[in-house]
Amino acid sequence: MRNNRTGRALWKWVGAAVVFGSVVMATAQSTPATKPAEQSVVAQGTDATGQIKLSVNKNAVVTTKSPYKRLSIAQPEVADVNPIGPQTILVTAKKAGSTQIVLWDDQDQSQVIDVTVEMDLAALQEQLTKMFPTSKIDVASLNGSIALRGRVPSVMVGEQAVMVAGPYGKVLNFLEVYGGQQVMLQVRFAEVSRSAVDSLGVNVGFTDGVGYGGSNIGQVNPFGVIGATDTTPDRLALTSPNPGVTLFGRGQFGSTSLAVFVNALRQNNLLRMLAEPNLIAISGQEASFLAGGEFPIPVTQGGGGEGGTAVTVEYREFGVKLNFLPTVLGDGRIRLKVAPEVSDLDFTTAVRFNGFVIPGLTSRKVQTTIELAEGQTFAIAGLLNNSVSATKDVTPVLGDIPILGALFRSVRYQRKETELVVLVTPKLVEGMNPDQVPTLPGEYWRHPSEGELFWKKDIGGPAADPRQGPTSRPAGPQQPAPRFQGQYGYVQPTTASVPAGGK
Repeated sequence: MRNNRTGRALWKWVGAAVVFGSVVMATAQSTPATKPAEQSVVAQGTDATGQIKLSVNKNAVVTTKSPYKRLSIAQPEVADVNPIGPQTILVTAKKAGSTQIVLWDDQDQSQVIDVTVEMDLAALQEQLTKMFPTSKIDVASLNGSIALRGRVPSVMVGEQAVMVAGPYGKVLNFLEVYGGQQVMLQVRFAEVSRSAVDSLGVNVGFTDGVGYGGSNIGQVNPFGVIGATDTTPDRLALTSPNPGVTLFGRGQFGSTSLAVFVNALRQNNLLRMLAEPNLIAISGQEASFLAGGEFPIPVTQGGGGEGGTAVTVEYREFGVKLNFLPTVLGDGRIRLKVAPEVSDLDFTTAVRFNGFVIPGLTSRKVQTTIELAEGQTFAIAGLLNNSVSATKDVTPVLGDIPILGALFRSVRYQRKETELVVLVTPKLVEGMNPDQVPTLPGEYWRHPSEGELFWKKDIGGPAADPRQGPTSRPAGPQQPAPRFQGQYGYVQPTTASVPAGGK
């Protein structure tokens, strides 16, 4: 009896539990869900943010929670996907960049997986450290490119480091070369121009009061005949001769007049030009020098008032000009890109219009790139310009008569020779300390009194440098100040040593 009561009680409790469970389930079904339904495609093998991060040429295996039906990748050139099972995918990184993988299951539910491919910077850093132990090179990723930062002993080492990093992708070179980086260029221009001109021409005219004649082959000065009067016969006019005439005269013998113009000229010219510019520039920066001037060139512009044209003026440079770009390679070697030029105004080729005279330019220029050690000198020579011109005017038949034919000929011979030599010497320099700066010429000047000026003819002179005491430089004539050349002037060679590793 007791067992039967116990059994009936147990069944009552079971029935109550079933009823209570039904109520709970109904309540759960009637209550709206507060969380989204769980996706059936869940990738395993991603990081905490649901992304896949790989290095170039590395692989990753992605496993889904349930079988996937299909997949797609946005950028196949960044990464490649290979299905290796119903729930397994192999992702292979190909190049630096980012892409996405989209997975679908049988119910067409999808999931997006972000894939980021980075460069294997650790391997590159290890290679650079092993190949260049004396350099301090840091590798970083910058917007899909490789950035090299640090200091190297020479430009050649920097170029080699860029070549090593090249296969990993685009390389941004931020490397610096330690050591002396300021280059002084000592340049000497020497130009010699020689010219010689020989000319000979004879003009003869005569008249006897009845007729007149002459030879004007030299075209130096035309002849004219003055009409006769009651007291004098016809005679030749003697006007002011041409500046090219060296000998001239007129004579009258009775009723016969004779005039002669002789153009006989021998001219030799010599021009010597020398410039010694000194330029200082930082490695990799261009510097320029000009010793000369500018000449104006009028340029017509349209749109002037009342249908006219406006004229503006532009200026062109001429003289001794130099552009150079130094690059310090290390170990005392310097690479130079130099472009010297020497030009001068040439009015023989001038253009004349509307009252303006625009001269031409005779120029000699060269551009080259060389590499040499500090203190060495290279020469650019052989810039020769030789020109010869000859002109001969002859009266036919008469000019071929021996001896007398010279009176019917005019000859001119001109020879011009120009030679230019450029010497260039690069040096590594650094700034001087205040106690190393020499006294400038005329910086300290002694002015004479009125008595010294009138009675002793003293116009003054360099005074003692107050920084070095009154006895360091006596008054009176002094030796000229040292020239601006390297360690003997306003700059000096670099002597500071740089430890290995560029630190």
